[in-house]
Amino acid sequence: MTDLDFITDSTLRKTIEDSIEYTSVLFKETEEESKSTLYKEETYRVIILYTIAIIEAVLLYLYKKSGDEITYFEYKFIKQLPSEYHHTKESNFSVIIAVQKSVKKAEQQITMKDLVDFFTERKFMKKDTADKLMHINGLRNTVHLSKPRDGVICDVAQVESALSMLVYVIERAPKSMPKLI
Repeated sequence: MTDLDFITDSTLRKTIEDSIEYTSVLFKETEEESKSTLYKEETYRVIILYTIAIIEAVLLYLYKKSGDEITYFEYKFIKQLPSEYHHTKESNFSVIIAVQKSVKKAEQQITMKDLVDFFTERKFMKKDTADKLMHINGLRNTVHLSKPRDGVICDVAQVESALSMLVYVIERAPKSMPKLI
């Protein structure tokens, strides 16, 4: 029995377990004195990438178990009003009329922010936890080479913080399950 037994999808659970094991191996490698500072920093980025991906997978699993929906607004039948119609505060822009429809987001469209907002709005996650997760998610995004890294510290303290959040989420997930089902 493991802390991940609440995940009944055995394939997902195995993937998460393997990813946790992989991050552990990577972390141990960074402790080797022969590794360069650059190697360590880039490995810390990979560990954070995996850690937030694991957290995201757990949150997505819980979201799907909830049966609820994350939605966005879609606008259809958009029509521009004649130019004599203008907004009092934004007179330089066109005024349009559209039909606003709430649409369920497809699973592949759901972001970490969507999940954090979903659980925070439903009081399953504290704002402090949400802020910490979004901070870690911001660190994850520094893996994208086109994103600026100036002033973004990716060190052992950040990794430990990310791993602590992973443990926190996994420990609390089963407790929230009865509320979601």
